[in-house]
Amino acid sequence: MALCCSHTAAGYLAYEAVRPAGAHRPLWLAAAVGLANAADLDFVPGILLGRPGMFHRGVTHTVAAVAVVGVVVALGAWLARRPTARWDRVALWASAVYASHLLLDYFTIDARPPYGGRFLWPFSEAYYLSPVTLLPEIVVDPRGRGAFFASLVAPHTLPVWVEEIGLLLLVVVAVHALRAVLAWPAWQGVAEEP
Repeated sequence: MALCCSHTAAGYLAYEAVRPAGAHRPLWLAAAVGLANAADLDFVPGILLGRPGMFHRGVTHTVAAVAVVGVVVALGAWLARRPTARWDRVALWASAVYASHLLLDYFTIDARPPYGGRFLWPFSEAYYLSPVTLLPEIVVDPRGRGAFFASLVAPHTLPVWVEEIGLLLLVVVAVHALRAVLAWPAWQGVAEEP
């Protein structure tokens, strides 16, 4: 499974894609990071039942969940009835951010069968995993709560954590550097020229 750092980096990129220049929008950032990581909330019921992986990569890791997120966000935005709110765009953005989780999991090494995820459920029961996996995996121990949490912070997981934290930092630094370059006076007006 990809760790929260990779999913947070995807959420951060989605946030920056819609954030106007100027001050940060903490609620939008929290929404983007939350949506990008939300599919892994399927660990919670399993942890509560003492079998952490019991529901992981189930219904929350499917296009059906992406659609549900879009509908719920669209309904919420429509009910808010803000005159300038484009509920359709907000719903599409939320669905795309949530779907980023599935995309990253598709490109994550999966060392235990069944390999990959049933991302296209309910349209397909097939498991999908990219032939080229870009992200490392931490194999979690599903035998119980203690074993699960211990497997996340075992010494052999340190390189994976370092790589994922490095990826997150790289994304944040690159986005801020790009914004700084685009704000530089020499670039002002370049986009407006034919």
